[in-house]
Amino acid sequence: MQDKTTTHYDTNQSITVAIQEYQRSHDMTNTLEQRWISKYLLLVDFKRQHGHADVPARYKNLKTIGYWVRRQRLVHTKGKLDPGRESLLKLIGFNFRLLDMHDWNKMYAKLNDFKVKFGHAHITESCEDTQLHNWLVYQRKLYWKGKLEYSKIERLKNLGVDMRNKTLNYWENKYAELVEFKEEHGHLYVAGFYGANEQLLNFVKVQRRNQDTMSPERKRLLNDIGFIWDPKKTTSTRINKERGYQHWFTRFDELKAYKEEYGTSFVSTLSKTHSSLGKWIAAQKWKHKELSQEQIALLEEVDFFKDNGIE
Repeated sequence: MQDKTTTHYDTNQSITVAIQEYQRSHDMTNTLEQRWISKYLLLVDFKRQHGHADVPARYKNLKTIGYWVRRQRLVHTKGKLDPGRESLLKLIGFNFRLLDMHDWNKMYAKLNDFKVKFGHAHITESCEDTQLHNWLVYQRKLYWKGKLEYSKIERLKNLGVDMRNKTLNYWENKYAELVEFKEEHGHLYVAGFYGANEQLLNFVKVQRRNQDTMSPERKRLLNDIGFIWDPKKTTSTRINKERGYQHWFTRFDELKAYKEEYGTSFVSTLSKTHSSLGKWIAAQKWKHKELSQEQIALLEEVDFFKDNGIE
């Protein structure tokens, strides 16, 4: 059986013949076999356009082929790739292991050569060397997760590599938010109960999960503010809530004193002298529907809802 889709590859007789041989030795009535050949032909097209078969996992023009290529490498690594398929892939110079992607020093040398040639190390998606671009993207991901060794970070920065991601220092921004949370609540029991948003909750979970692999600098910063690595060992949920209520009443006393002195319970978060109280008040506005009847009654005593425009 000959697949009609192979006729336009007659310019490369070896590929055409190899595909025909594969089809004769495999059950081409099988949908999976037909699908594999169709993906292979897309890969051949990619090779002719780009000069290599290293398709990025998220190839913008056709994402499925990128994931398919990654799948072939995975199956080959496990020793389960069909010999006929392996032969077809080898015919177009398919790189099964992407050794260059995992040889850090070799890729770093390529990056250095790029800088020598072009005068910078700003590798974009338009770079002809897709392996180099993908490798550099991966280094940034490791850096953002706190998993890239300090020596490698320094070497990349020495070449002028911008290690920031598109959201600019996400970790630093979330760390600052964590510091604000502690200033507002007096503790670092980060939970929805205290008004923590989902992003901050996820940030805390990721830090706990990565505590053994994150950079020493990030771990030091977290330890400096008393970050709770294991909340179960630190204290129970009940005690956490009790501490939260105790802190709430401490803050309320500050608000009451402020009201007596200034005649209002509105405090700006930008206040130079009461910014911490202002942040606490902002949190009460955001979660006022979750407050207990006792808390609501106390806030009404200082005209909290009226002064802050809450119906």
